[in-house]
This record gives sequence, C-alpha cells and structure tokens, in this order.
Amino acid sequence: MTETRWGKLRPEAVTDWINFNRSEHDWHYQPDNRESMAAKQTEGVAYLWNLLSEHGVALLADEVGMGKTFQALGVAMLLWKMKPDAKILVMAPNRDICLHWRREFETLVRWHYRPVDHTVKNAVDGRPVPSVEMCKSLEGLDVAVNHGVGHFYLTTIHSLSGLLRGADMEVDPNKPAAVKAAEKATEIRKSLKSENGLGAAGFDLIVVDEAHYLRNIGGGSQRVAAARAFFGPGDDKLASKVLLLTATPSHTRLSDIDSIFSYFLEDRGHWNSPAERATELLQKYALRRMRLMEGRGKLHSKRHYRHEKGMAATFEGQPEAEGFFALYQKGLVTELNKKKEGKSLMYGYLEGFESVGRKTIPEGNTTSEEYGDSDGNDKGKGDYSSAPDTNLLMALTDSYYQANKEFPDHPKYGRLISECVPTNEQLFNADLNDLKHLVFVRRIPSVRELTQRLNERYDQLLGRMLLKALDSSLSDKNAEAFLKDFSRQEFDRFVSELGSDTDPDLDGDEDELPSDEDDLDAEGEDYLASRVAQLFVVKKGAGGQTDCANVRLRFTKPESLFSLFLEPASDYLEGGYTHFYGDLSRGRANYGVAARYERFDRWESEGDRREALGGSDQPETPYREPLYSFWPLVYRELPEHLRTKLQEWSGNRKSAAENFANYVKAGFLYASPVIVELYGWFVEFRNRGKKQDVQQWYREFYYFVKPKIKGSLMLRYFVAALETFESLCGKIIDHKLDDWRSRWRSLTRLTSPAWYASGENNNARQRLILGFNSPFYPNVLVSTSVFQEGVNLHMNCHQVHHYGIAGSPGDNEQRVGRIDRLFGCVNKRLEKQGAGELSIHYPYLKGSVDEDQVASFLERKHRVEERMDACLQEKFDSEYKPGASIDWSVFLRKPASHTDEPMKDPYSAVFPEVVSEAEKYLPHETHSFEDIEQALHQHLEQVCDPEENEITEAQSSQSSPRPLFIIDPVIKRGETKRHQPVFMTLGFSPRFSALVPETAYIVSFASPIANRESLKNVPRDKLLELINQLSVRYPLVRVAIDENAGNSYFYLSTRVNFPLFVKHGKLQWLSAYEIEMGLADIKQFSDEFEAALFHEAQDLRRDDVTRYAVAGPRPLPEGFNRRRDRVTSLEWEAVSGVNGRVDRLAATLTQSVTQALIQDAGHEGRSLSTADKILQLNNRFPFVNFRSPTEDIIEAQLNFPEGDFQDEERALLEAWFRYVVVSGD
Repeated sequence: MTETRWGKLRPEAVTDWINFNRSEHDWHYQPDNRESMAAKQTEGVAYLWNLLSEHGVALLADEVGMGKTFQALGVAMLLWKMKPDAKILVMAPNRDICLHWRREFETLVRWHYRPVDHTVKNAVDGRPVPSVEMCKSLEGLDVAVNHGVGHFYLTTIHSLSGLLRGADMEVDPNKPAAVKAAEKATEIRKSLKSENGLGAAGFDLIVVDEAHYLRNIGGGSQRVAAARAFFGPGDDKLASKVLLLTATPSHTRLSDIDSIFSYFLEDRGHWNSPAERATELLQKYALRRMRLMEGRGKLHSKRHYRHEKGMAATFEGQPEAEGFFALYQKGLVTELNKKKEGKSLMYGYLEGFESVGRKTIPEGNTTSEEYGDSDGNDKGKGDYSSAPDTNLLMALTDSYYQANKEFPDHPKYGRLISECVPTNEQLFNADLNDLKHLVFVRRIPSVRELTQRLNERYDQLLGRMLLKALDSSLSDKNAEAFLKDFSRQEFDRFVSELGSDTDPDLDGDEDELPSDEDDLDAEGEDYLASRVAQLFVVKKGAGGQTDCANVRLRFTKPESLFSLFLEPASDYLEGGYTHFYGDLSRGRANYGVAARYERFDRWESEGDRREALGGSDQPETPYREPLYSFWPLVYRELPEHLRTKLQEWSGNRKSAAENFANYVKAGFLYASPVIVELYGWFVEFRNRGKKQDVQQWYREFYYFVKPKIKGSLMLRYFVAALETFESLCGKIIDHKLDDWRSRWRSLTRLTSPAWYASGENNNARQRLILGFNSPFYPNVLVSTSVFQEGVNLHMNCHQVHHYGIAGSPGDNEQRVGRIDRLFGCVNKRLEKQGAGELSIHYPYLKGSVDEDQVASFLERKHRVEERMDACLQEKFDSEYKPGASIDWSVFLRKPASHTDEPMKDPYSAVFPEVVSEAEKYLPHETHSFEDIEQALHQHLEQVCDPEENEITEAQSSQSSPRPLFIIDPVIKRGETKRHQPVFMTLGFSPRFSALVPETAYIVSFASPIANRESLKNVPRDKLLELINQLSVRYPLVRVAIDENAGNSYFYLSTRVNFPLFVKHGKLQWLSAYEIEMGLADIKQFSDEFEAALFHEAQDLRRDDVTRYAVAGPRPLPEGFNRRRDRVTSLEWEAVSGVNGRVDRLAATLTQSVTQALIQDAGHEGRSLSTADKILQLNNRFPFVNFRSPTEDIIEAQLNFPEGDFQDEERALLEAWFRYVVVSGD
C-alpha cells in the first residue's frame, strides 16, 4: 500500500496555522521564548508530527493539565491540511470524554486555527470542514465508516470490552471468551479496511487517549485480546500512525510502558531490565514536559502551589464512637493475624477507613453498581463495594445500633464535613470557589453516605437562614423540631403559626399554577438530597406546595409580576420595562412574556426575533411608570471589567447576554442558596403587609431589596457566574455562548449543595461537570474513580480530598489533575494575585491503622515522585504493610520558593535547525475565498444581461449559508415587467463534502416566494399540482418550506444547488453554462410560481426581502446515520427542460424510508400533509428534489445540467443521493 508522505515540521510553521494563545490574536512562536504554554503546545504539535513521520508511533506524556487534547487535535488538523480526506479515529475512555474531544475540536478550529483554508476551517461559518462521527461501539464505528461521510471518528476504549453479547457466549460455549472477542474484533477490522470502508491503508491516524488503559496485557482478558486483534498485526495494521496520550505511562510499574507500546510495535528487541526498556521507548517515542502556569511575571510549577495537608480526625467528645472503633481495631488486628501468609491490605481497601457501614438507602430501595472497564463504572479502578473487614464492621454496627438505637459516628465523616461545609460567615464572605470541594472515595457506598451527611450539615446552615427570614427564635420549640428533621410538615406547621399570606397578583390562582416540569426528581434519590432544597420543590399530592415552593413560583411564573424581578434588564444593562399583557377576559395578566417581547424587539436579527416572539403581539397595557428587575441593582455593583463585558454584549452580542440571563436565573432559582436569600427577602417584605395595587407592591419590593444587594449572595453569585461564563460555554459543555434558545435544564436538577458521581448515575455526569465548574451547586462533589481521569473540574475548585486514599501515585496524580489544570481556578489566582494554593487533603483517623496506611502511602509516594515525573518509577506496591512509626508529616509537600533555576523537562522537543526541501511538510493547495467569490461573480457577469439583471454584493452578517450576491432581474411577460430577486449563497455540509477526497461547497440560488401568512390560504393540493407542472419545464428547481422562517418570504422558496470543488485547479468545474441554466430555471420557475399562487397580485422585489435571512443548505443533524432499504441499482437518465437537458437520478420512496427521512428532518410525531412533508424534506437535504407525482407516491430526484457534467461531480452527487435516500444494509 502507498503511505502518505508526512514530511517534517518546525514550530514556526505550526504557528502560521495555529495560534495556541487565544488572548493574543497576533501571537507567534519565538524560539527564544519557549516557556509559555502556547509555545510548549506549538512545539508539541511539531515534535509529535516529526515523531509520527519518522517512527509511525508517538507518545505525548505531558503532565496532567497541559492541553494534550489540543496538541493531538493540532496534529490532526495539519494532517487534514495536508490530506483533506484523511480518516482519524480517537479512542477515549468513555462517552463524556468523547464529547469533550468534539467540543475541543470545534473550539480549536473556530478560535485558534488561523486560515480559512477549506481543509480545516470552512469559508461559510468558520467551523470545521472535517465531519465528526460519534460511535457508541465498534460495530457502530464500522457502520459509520462504511457510510463514507466522516473524517473524524470518536469511540470509547470501553467498546473493546463490549464486543460479546449473550448470544455470542452461547455459541461454541467451550471456546474461551477472549478468543471469541478477538475473532469479532478481527471481523470489524477487516470490514473497516474493506473496499467500501477505509481501504487497505486503514485509518491515517489513531489517537488513544488515556493510553495507560492498555497497560494490563496479562490475564487473558477480552479487552486485551480484542485490542490486539482490532489494532492488527504488523502486516495488517488498522492505522499507519498511532498517537498515544497519557500523563502517567508508567501508571503502576515500569513495564506498563512496554505493555502500551506492544500493541503497536512489532520489533520489541531485547533489554536487560524494565528500566532500560522504558528509557529506550521514552527517549525514542515520547514527549513529556512539566506544566508551568503563568502568573504575575513568573512561571509556577506544581511544586510552587501544591500544598498537601494531613487532616486528623479524633474521638474527642465522642466516647461511644471511640469505644466502637477500639473494638473494630481489635477485631481488625485479629483478622490480619489470620492472613499473614503473604497477604496484606491494599491501600484504602478497608471499609472502616471510610465508614461505619451506615445504610443510606431507604428500606425497599435497592441499587446496583454495573461494572465494566471505564464507561460508567468503578470496578477495576480500585473502587470496591466490600472489603475484608466488611462482615466485621457490619456486625459491630448492628450490635451498636441494637444497643443505642442509632448508628455510631465516624470521626472522618465529621472532620471532612467540617472542612467542606462553610459557616454562615464564610458563605457570605469567602470567595465562592472556596466553597468548592472535590472528594474521592474508594468504597462505592461512601459516595451516598457522604452526600447525605454533607447535605444534612448544609441543611443546618440553610435552615437557620430560613428561620432568620421568618424572624424566629432558634429556641422556639417548633424551630427546634424543624431543624431536627427539616420535614415539610414541620416547616408548614411552623410557617402557618406565624401566618403566611400570598402574593396579591396570584390571589386565588395558586391552584391554577402548575408546578415546574423541572421540579420532578428524575434521580429518585430524595433521601440523599438537601431537605431545605426540597422545600422549594412542588410535590405531587396533598401538601405539595410549601410556602417556599409558592414563593419560588411567584418568581418563576410569567403570570406573576414578581417574575419580572429575575428577568435581565430590557437593554441587558439598566433598562426597565414599560408594558405588559393585560388579559382582562381571564382576569390574569402576563408580565414575563411581555418582558421578553420588549427585549427581543430591540434585537437586529429578524430570525432571532421571529424565533423568540413567534406570533406574539406587542404588549399594549402600560405600567404607570417603568418597572425594573434585579439586573440594574447588580450592574451598578459590578467590577469595571464585568460592566464592560455586559456593555459589549448589550451592543453587539445580545444573544450571549440573553443566554447568560437564562443561565443565572436557573442558577438562582434551583442551584444555589440565592433562592433561600430571595425567600428571606420576600417573607420579610411580605410581613410588612400587602398592597392591593400589585404594581405599587412590586415597586416597593424593588426598593426594599435595593440596599440589600451589596454583600448579598445574589451579587456574589452573579459576579462569579459572569467571570467564568464564556470559559464554561467554550471549554466545558456543549452549550454555545450565543445559544439563548436552549434551556439550562441541567442546573434545574442540581438542587443540593452536595452530590455524587459513580457508576450508578452515568446520566448525571454531564450536569455534574457543568454544575461543579460553575459557581452553582454542587459545592461538594463526591466521586469514585469515574471522575478520576479525563474530566475537567478546574474552573472553580482548588481543593481535593483523598477521603479514600488512592491505590497508587499514578491514581493520586490523576485525581489531583482534575483541578490542577491550565486556565482554571488555581491559574486565575496566580495571574491575579501572583500566589495561589492548591490544597490536597488526606483525612485520616488519628492513632489508628488508617493513619498508618496514610503515612506509609505518602512516604512511598514521596520516594517515587521524582522518578514518576520522568515516567520511570518502579512498581508501586499497592499493598499496605504496617511498619515502624515515622514522622510522616515531612512527606507532605508544601509550596516551594521560587528560584531562577529553569525546570528541565524529562523528554523535551528537539528540532533540526533546517528542514530540507525534500523533507518539508506539503500542505494541500486550495483556492482562496477571494478566488471563489471572484470566479462566481465572473460567471454571473458573463451570463447576465446588465440591462435586465442587476448584480449587487450581498451585505449580510448571516452565515450558513453565506450570502454572496443578489441578482435582481426584470422579467418581461407580454407587456408587463415583473421582478424576481435571486440570491446566490455559499453553503457547507461536512457530510456532503466528506463523500469526495477534497472539500466541496454548495453554491445555491434561492428565490423568496411567500411567508407563512400569505401561504396559509393556498390549498396544498393546488400547491403540489403547480410544483409538478413547473418541475417538468424547469427540472433544476426545488421548492422548500423552512418552518423557522415563518414571517419571512423565504418561508416558501425556490432553490437550485451546485457542488463547488476548491482544490487548486478544479474551481472551473462549476461552469458558466451550469450557472446560466440554473439561473434561468429559477428565475422563470419562481416568477410563474409566484404569479400563479397569488394571481399576479404579488411581485416581490429586492428591497422587500433583503432584511430576511436567506434560505439555504445547513449541516445535517448528528443522528442522521439511520439505515435504509437498499436499492440495487441507480441509472442516470437524460431529461429535457425549457432551458436545456439535465441528467437525472430518481427513486420511489417506500413508506419506511419516507418516515425515516421525516424523523431525520426533525418532524417526527407531527401530523403533516404530503405537501408539507416533501417541502420540508427539500429544506433539509440539498440537491435532492422530493416530489409527489401522485397522491400516494413520494419520489426523490437529483437533476444536474447535462452539458458540462464532470465525472467527479457526477460521482459526488450520486454518492450523496444514495446516502440520503437509498443507503442501508
């Protein structure tokens, strides 16, 4: 097979294409300044490229938090720049990390990749050219590759473990499962490399993220056998190049390094020791640098800010617990003495180190932990459900409970909780990121036990806030009863005795107010949740609405004037609201929807206004004087740089301001103590007495709150949210900065200050990542090993607790690496203050076996850390063997003082002084955007009579599609002259382009016909009849309905599509002849269509439509890879039209195919007429013309001018037609 020539790179070349310093637009790499992170990442891309070019295998082993994903994506981008049809596979531990890769890819292309080169960044909207395919399994990967519409495939390492199903195990039961897994993996590899897949060359590059998952090669496991078969032997490898990523290649022992490489290197040679082999491999294939954070003119290594702290728990004041643990430790020693035959305890592997075995699961409620390798489970990563002391502990706990009718307290619980739950003073005065704590456990049930106890302690804090709001003495017996169990019944009884009124504008209507859909508890784990938070949730059945819930509804429901309080300012700065909807027929007004109208009415984007307001009329009932939300109150208190940010958004990016307003509102109402504070303000104000005039009452509330804002939780959370919002949207979650349309549903389900992550709540992971990286809940995240690797939790946290000690130094480092990352909380503190601390806590039970094992672990970790930085530590024995007492506090790392001595990287990047011409990297040559624009304009000038067709440049900020030119023709019909504006646009669909070796855009003509209102009186059968008649004469034209453009004349539009190849020398394939025929067809079809529809009463002109978004092709939705019925053959046929002959593909669609297409187009479940079905399908899929020649038949056609039809154009369009309507098994 012919291998692609990679060539060699220097960092100076990389920086011409990729800028790793987003804050400096003009930044370029300088060889004399190599210490910055941008410089290291630039060098990383170049050096990895050279390693892969020379050896075919490379290992990026940079320290945790240095942007290994970005560097690997940089390599991938330069591969696509050189070879646009390159196929790249990333294998990451789990689906969450796959999502992170996709997010980082888009971020790197949009904000760091410099040129619009049509190979990596497209010229339409600046997004990626390569098509991304998410694959849940290796079988799914095979299907996606064989569809042929991807460049960048993402799947999980876990998929190697999930090849065999139940039926597979029943066949040939005597054959070992590992052998079966290997056979199945071999079948998939061969299918991937088949002629219909990747071909014999396989993937151009495979990237294995967290490659230390491949370190265990013994034991005959299914995963090892499947991995060897999947990656393939030397003469049949799945990929020509492999890039491995891991910060801990020698995760537990030196031989791990050779084990990882063994999947990809055939000639493993001979060596005298594991150390010699590891050194050889690392020197030849590896790049490892130590992380340096920039701050106040200095570079900080982890030694400068990491602070390890022992956290002693004692029995002081707990004689009963002390007696319990004395009995436990005596029993434990007896058990250990029984097992001296070479058996010792693994670090952290005792229940008594973490728990007293207290059950948190209510009676009748059972849970189970589903095990596997990494994708949502814990086993195999050092977590455990039971341990050698489980029976002993449970027996003692049961005896204690029988005697005392309560469970014993575990001192470590109390010590940790005291550290993680703030005092009232800290809640209101400490930095909000001081409230964030990441806690790791080894014992799986501990996540629930800790979560429950943390929330119980938080409830003491929040409960006192509630009682203070109610002006209650804590010595009141009802207050004591409430603080004891926080039940809804006790709280309702307490409030009712104080006397509670309702909001005047909701009087008599509370029963009509439905509970929020966000109130429903999807987890079914109320027993773990904050009981104070639950008071604000509407429950089903009697007593479902507490006073807390009613107050929250008043600030939520648009029918309540108090909902105005949490709206953004009308101008997103300080503007008030002037009108509302007064619905006298129902006796109910609407304030929230009216406020939304008033905001969006100021937006420039017609499309956004349409989408936000729909068919809403302008509110006409005026307030007596403007009313204001909380927004102006906090705006005046903001630091200058945040006021500037809101001013920029208010002027030029209202979508970001609206999105932030939705985010902070959800955080206030559901995921923070702000709702408790807000309840307190309202209750205190309410106790002053109601006003019958609701506007006056609201205005008085506003001025009542005004002096309370400074120093409030509301202001503190608003500031913290605004500080990190852009980074959160860009780096952490799949919610774009401008996406005001999507609700922040994840925050509405994070109502407790503490929550947990384990293999049992996989579906909660993404929202936990969001919440923990925001200033909102959870403040404390308790996790098993599921969040130990590959997850970014660093935006607002600088404290980690090893409640259950890690099984090895590698695991310990991975845990700390979740928050020790660039651009996170610690990094920001270093930048602002020049100093900062990352606190690493080791809780332990003083004077016990627990202290001994912590001491032993830290001593041995300290001993191997220097070698671990060099990836050369010896095997770390995970078994704890009691030894002599030592002063182990000396092994706790403390921040070191700065010196001028530079840090030496273990395996640094080295480059040749000069790269010869024969070795140079050769990028793919494409035409510039200016070339494209000029060529299309020349075609238009060539085919248009200037007296009858005025051509102007489109002035529009719209993208996808991107308007280029407007043709405003005068069409003579007898004695009359009519107009029919036609827009030329440039569109891009990654999956369409992926069907050919180089990039292909979609050039389109689009002409507006009607908006929704003008079309609603046109019978659909007449519409179809007219379309069918005109399609015979003008076969290039497609008619489409865009449901998102109801108020626009592009709601119903006509379209003609052409492929445009941009590889150098192929631009001319789109010929003037094709443009001339397409323009003639669309002008004449559209004019006759419009005249017939409206009996010549309508004649749209250019000025009637230029303010509307132009219709055109957009990228397909992600879930489009649905299999369809196979059509055995397709034949092109020649068809004549008024303006020339076309070549046509056609297929009659079965009902199942039609239904699948409707689902793909996003219209599943809707009752649509045949006309609406085909017109909306035409809007979704370019080139394909869906028609209904008879009432019960839907046909798909693809038509293209015959006269100048290139072979590559024909092949692309046929492949697209097959993919859209006839692909399948």
